[in-house]
Amino acid sequence: MAYSADLRNKALNYYEQCKNISQTAATFNLSRNTLYLWIRLRKQTGSLKHQVTGLNAVKLDRQKPAQYVGQHQDAYLHEIAKHFDCTAAAVCYALKQMGMTRKKRPTTYKEQDPATVTYYLTQLAEFSDYQRVYLDETGFDRYLFRPYARSLKGQIVKAQISGKRYQRLSLVSAQVGNRLIAPMVYQNTMTGVFFEAWFQQCLLPALTQKSVIILDNARFHRMGVLREMAEKLGHKVLPLAPHSPEPNPIEKVWANIKRYLRTVLSDYARFDDALLSYFDFN
Repeated sequence: MAYSADLRNKALNYYEQCKNISQTAATFNLSRNTLYLWIRLRKQTGSLKHQVTGLNAVKLDRQKPAQYVGQHQDAYLHEIAKHFDCTAAAVCYALKQMGMTRKKRPTTYKEQDPATVTYYLTQLAEFSDYQRVYLDETGFDRYLFRPYARSLKGQIVKAQISGKRYQRLSLVSAQVGNRLIAPMVYQNTMTGVFFEAWFQQCLLPALTQKSVIILDNARFHRMGVLREMAEKLGHKVLPLAPHSPEPNPIEKVWANIKRYLRTVLSDYARFDDALLSYFDFN
């Protein structure tokens, strides 16, 4: 219930004379808590005017939050609201009206050099008549924990996980178009000799037309050795620009495989079988 400024002043003037909260509350039909709030308000602000807060406290000029977000693109709603002395709901509404939405930011490495990326793209364009073959390695934890479960409202669902480290399984493969070729699952640490054996015995025989083989600058990718192997069969090797995994589409495939494993892992007795089943259905 909103009380007039006149009533507030009369009640507090009465209280200052009698110094009795209960008597003042009974006289003006108010609660003791309301009187305490008014006393504190006048002490803090020197006034008894109702303090408007929330959505209507500040009428946002839409250009101001737009400028702020332009300079602080990762700011949370409550941070923007604090800056403009309003509610997060008011900020959310204003940004929505301007067509500004929250989205996941693709990341790049700070060490990435735009000049080397441009040079890589220029080189890639020179192989326009070559089949593009992207290759990469990734690792999987043998135990994929599902962090979410269902239960009745208010009930906690607990899960037990091992405190021991699970042995990781690794995969090396290449991608042509939307198809993975020459996949190999392994447990050992990848070395130059190991990688070159896979490259020569598995990957190159799977290439049926001249190709440009694109890969990152991992330490075990000895470019001179790989180029010699590839060029004997009419293929080319092109390293990605340093710290630039974005142009390699196989990175998205690894994410798809991990989602697939979370779905089917319970159907297989062995993790290896679940992983290899991906290649049977894709």
